[in-house]
Amino acid sequence: LRVDSNVRRRNSGRMRPITLWEDPGLPERDGVKSTIYELDFSRDGQLLVVACANLVLVYDVADGDLVHRLKGHKADVYSVSFIRDGTRFASGGADNTVIIWSNKGEGVLKYTHGESIQKVSYNPATDQLVSCTATDFGLWSKEQKSVSKHKVFPRVLSCAWSNDGKNLALGHENGKISIRDAKGAEKVTVERRDPIACLAWAPPASLGAGGKQDANDPGELLVVGCWDQTLSFYTTEGAAHHKPRKLHFYPCSLSFFS
Repeated sequence: LRVDSNVRRRNSGRMRPITLWEDPGLPERDGVKSTIYELDFSRDGQLLVVACANLVLVYDVADGDLVHRLKGHKADVYSVSFIRDGTRFASGGADNTVIIWSNKGEGVLKYTHGESIQKVSYNPATDQLVSCTATDFGLWSKEQKSVSKHKVFPRVLSCAWSNDGKNLALGHENGKISIRDAKGAEKVTVERRDPIACLAWAPPASLGAGGKQDANDPGELLVVGCWDQTLSFYTTEGAAHHKPRKLHFYPCSLSFFS
């Protein structure tokens, strides 16, 4: 694991990474290195949660100190996600279990699915958590007494909440993109040919002159990384907004930096 800081070069204007700290990770077991499946920063940038083998690791971003080494899962942890205020984070993995932790490393709540957890993600506008598997996805918030589960087919590979928290996009193994409301009801689908490995909603566009929104601004825009080696772009209504961009590689992750 390596954490870098981006520094702008004075002449070229390009960004170059400067390593802040490194952690060599867990020792090999039977000659096999431990895999880091996912990581997520708290919104204030102070903590980093990491899914590594069957552990959940929490680091102090400033100096790389390992704050917590959490042993709650019985198999590999595939996904982690911080809640918006940084007081909690969730983890899910191959043991079919979702665990919600406090930022002090205490287990707060645990629930299960019938399949391994492919992805967990907190709504950026509320405290709602989505957990996705091969056969269903669950929605939970502290106001609910139980997890609301919705059947899906086929396997969910990726998910992303819109910036306003009103839309949830799911990327499926067969190339289907499902856009749903915050309660899980499907609003629209888009069909592509290959697996949807990653999704991300573009940051809100800044207002134009006079504080008015640009008439050509599509609003919330979903960017889709598909294993036909393309990036494609869709509105919340499922309409294509730009021509797909050919990547010439398989996209595995999407993230906006501004």
